[in-house]
Amino acid sequence: MERKGFTLIELMIVIAIIIILAAIAIPNYLRMTERAKVSAIESDLKAIGTALETFNTDWAQYPGTGWDVCKAELTAGALGSGATINVSGTTVTGEKAPITYITPQAITAYEKKVTSTTYTLTSGAYNLTATASIGGKTYTFTMTPGGQITVSQS
Repeated sequence: MERKGFTLIELMIVIAIIIILAAIAIPNYLRMTERAKVSAIESDLKAIGTALETFNTDWAQYPGTGWDVCKAELTAGALGSGATINVSGTTVTGEKAPITYITPQAITAYEKKVTSTTYTLTSGAYNLTATASIGGKTYTFTMTPGGQITVSQS
C-alpha cells in the first residue's frame, strides 16, 4: 500500500519542533535588538563627545550649561538656542565662527532614540546624561570629558 501524506503524529512532532525553536529564537532576537539600540545610542554619544572635544580644542572651553545651549553651539545655531561662543570671532586654531561640529540631522536622529538629555558644565568639565526606554527597561547613559560613557539599567 502506498502512503500519500503525513500522519497526524508526524505533523504534531514537526509543529512541536517549530514551537521549541521559536521559544529559543524569539527571546534571543529581542535581546539582540535591545543591545543594538543601546549600542546605537552609545555611538551617537561618542559622536557628540568628539564634537565637544573638537569644540573645546577650537575655543579652549566647552559649551555653556544646558542641552539647548550645547546643541546651538555644536550645530552653529541650526538647533537649540543660547549660543554665545560659536557665534562670531576666531577660534584658537584660527577658524572663523560659526563652525558646525556635528550635523543637525545627527542630533535630531539621536534625540529620537532617547527620552531626555541633560548637559551640565561644572568647573570646566561637562557631564552629558541621556535616558532611554528600551525593551521595557530604562537605560541611563552618562558621558564625561574624554568620551567616557557609562551605562546603567533600571
